[in-house]
Amino acid sequence: MAKFSDYRHHRDPVYQRWRRKYPRFPGIDECARLIDAGKAQRAWADIIVYELAENANNCLLLLIDAFRNDSSDDVHLYVMMALEIAGLEESVPFLVEVLRGGDPRFIPYAERTLRSINTQVARTALWQAGHSEPDTSPDNHV
Repeated sequence: MAKFSDYRHHRDPVYQRWRRKYPRFPGIDECARLIDAGKAQRAWADIIVYELAENANNCLLLLIDAFRNDSSDDVHLYVMMALEIAGLEESVPFLVEVLRGGDPRFIPYAERTLRSINTQVARTALWQAGHSEPDTSPDNHV
């Protein structure tokens, strides 16, 4: 994934301010605190979700833990958005869990992420959950 957070020289002063305040990834807990405190507004919302996505590979278990244990639906949405952007194959078991949970707020994120991961395991998970796309290729219509 391309580095979104390299915005030291960004034209928008909000992005520059973020980098001054957080010269490195602030961590899942701090991002969740900012989301819970209502600080994830406008540019900061984009920055936070991309920071989470860029660091998902190193913090996947912490992201999943935040989804499972934080009481804020906003944190849950940010986790799902970050996982969709990151597209980590390692997130497939968690995404299957989200599909099985049946919450309509999170199912579209899980489906899109599994489709973008597009491995045998991800496709099987979509099919088993009943969320597979129909095959519309002309070769398969008899």
